[in-house]
Amino acid sequence: MRDVYIGVDIGGTNTVIGLFDQDLKLQARKSFRTSLPHFPNKTDNPKAFMDELAGEILRLIRDIDYGARLAGAGMGVPGRVDPVNGIALAASNLAWFNVPIAAEMSERLGAPVRIDNDVRIYTLGEIMAGAAKGSRSVIGVTLGTGLAAGIMVEGKMLGGNDWFAGELGHDPVPGQNERCNCGGYGCLETIASATGIARLGAEAAEKGNTSLHSLNRKITAIDVYQAAASGDSAAVDIFRFVGTTLGNKLMTAIYLLNPETIIIGGGASAAGELLLRPIRETINAKYKFTIKPPITIAALGDSAGLYGGVHYARSRSGE
Repeated sequence: MRDVYIGVDIGGTNTVIGLFDQDLKLQARKSFRTSLPHFPNKTDNPKAFMDELAGEILRLIRDIDYGARLAGAGMGVPGRVDPVNGIALAASNLAWFNVPIAAEMSERLGAPVRIDNDVRIYTLGEIMAGAAKGSRSVIGVTLGTGLAAGIMVEGKMLGGNDWFAGELGHDPVPGQNERCNCGGYGCLETIASATGIARLGAEAAEKGNTSLHSLNRKITAIDVYQAAASGDSAAVDIFRFVGTTLGNKLMTAIYLLNPETIIIGGGASAAGELLLRPIRETINAKYKFTIKPPITIAALGDSAGLYGGVHYARSRSGE
């Protein structure tokens, strides 16, 4: 009987599942809406969501490799996660609090299930199979709706005293006062995120000195990128501001942790050099010691969490 492994990336909008063979090669993937018609209020019924997730996993195994044995699954869960006890402590955007996901899913699947924070799992995927392959000290930053980081130091992924390590997005930026979803003001993620980029684009559009003004609809981060790519100076300035702000925050992490590499992922990373250039320029201008860590775009896209999940599952099972 062939062994297979499952990696899962649970997101606020979509959940992605990957089926891997025993050599941890991705064989198939599928996704479904995290918010489903029969429990539409996000996932405020986690048991119903886990029933759905287990059914999707078992169907994928049956359809792709009928007769295979599920040897383990690893899942990335947003928010504050206790990976030792397998509990989602506070996934507020999913309305999950103190949910024992690992035990519940293990029971449904008949196989060991391990969970951790989604950004740590994403970063692990890039370390095992992506842009940081072979590295032992890495900072992986994701810029999506918000901003967070996975941090590996000398081969160990940091969770923190209260499983809150890597929440760089809530470090305040001097002089900024935009209200954050956390309840604070001026948090980094109100600037350096897809949400922040869209907000800055909307503010520029209101002033009328950009092509974004002509859209006459809600501005998205993609709109700002497309405007910048076409040479719109106001949109270029937004990415320069975002990259410089993030670069300044990363400086502290670089001095503190001395990483081999820094990976930038998440939806906003699609801006590529428009975002990376000001980050690099800021760090190169201010970091005076030893070798400057390379700063690269994540290589695996939305599959990073799947690779991270299966590697995490197998490493925790002792293989």
